[in-house]
Amino acid sequence: MSFKETLIGNVPENEADGWDLLLHYFEPLAQYYADPEVTEILVNRFDHILVERNNKMEVCETTFGDENALQKLMIQIANRLHQRLDDDHPILDARFPDGSRACCTLPSVSPYGATMTLRIAPRRLLTFDDLVEKGSLTQEMVDFLREKVAGAANMLVSGNTGSGKTTVLRAAAAFVDKGERVITAEDTQELHLGKMLPNCLPMEAPKRKTDFPVTLATLIKTMLRQRPDRGWVGEIRDGEAADAFLQLLNTGHTGCASSLHANSCEDAIARIQYLIATRGGISYELAGRQVLGSVQLLVHASRNYQFGRKITEICMVEDGVVKPVFRFNDATGQHERVG
Repeated sequence: MSFKETLIGNVPENEADGWDLLLHYFEPLAQYYADPEVTEILVNRFDHILVERNNKMEVCETTFGDENALQKLMIQIANRLHQRLDDDHPILDARFPDGSRACCTLPSVSPYGATMTLRIAPRRLLTFDDLVEKGSLTQEMVDFLREKVAGAANMLVSGNTGSGKTTVLRAAAAFVDKGERVITAEDTQELHLGKMLPNCLPMEAPKRKTDFPVTLATLIKTMLRQRPDRGWVGEIRDGEAADAFLQLLNTGHTGCASSLHANSCEDAIARIQYLIATRGGISYELAGRQVLGSVQLLVHASRNYQFGRKITEICMVEDGVVKPVFRFNDATGQHERVG
């Protein structure tokens, strides 16, 4: 199959006309999408567009002209990716060919009008060297993570939205031996570990119209039948995925990793514990013991309007207790070793 290069990635030549139509409707956003300094585009309404550039939000003068123009773009995205966007399915979660993520809503769930949030795929995958240069963490913290990841510690990366959880997971993959078979499972593919790990098998939960829904939990269970040395799982959002990840850790696999939204390293344990308990199979207390017995390394990332993106905590789990090793001191603006 031959492909055509476009602003949003390589698309099949036999579908080029459809993608060209999408790009026609995409024109109001094209200049920002092409800007290497822009990481997110936020369309709050057809006439209210913002971008995140160098960690700062900027209001754009560009608009879509009217509500209909914005919705035409969203419908074309759904059509090209064989997904549904209509009154019965008013939320679209999609991935562009270049790996960028789009989340769209119709007015039935966003009353002021259709919305779109675009998280642009990084043009260059950041390494820990880059993050040290940006002040996100110190070289001592990197060396500590290298030792633990190479030693096959099971890791949870937590943080708020846009804090860099996926960036941390991706950068940490550089410490995995290239001879290991790493299988990744994600709702929307973002890790892209294939360039650094030659024996990496990526899996993604398709959102196309289908009679057989595939979830993140489905992929984790499938992973177990594909001889992984390590399983790296995208963001955990529900109890089914949390339980499947715990089963992965409890079946003799080491060096596994995942991420989730949480407020701290300790809160990450409590959150995955809660998600597992909501499944109803085990109690909250037993879920906590299972998690603390299976995860050894905790990393917390934070995006804050005052200090930007930082790794604010690294902890180890020892004898069922979360013990801080590094912390970011808000008052001094410095990372400190505390354990």
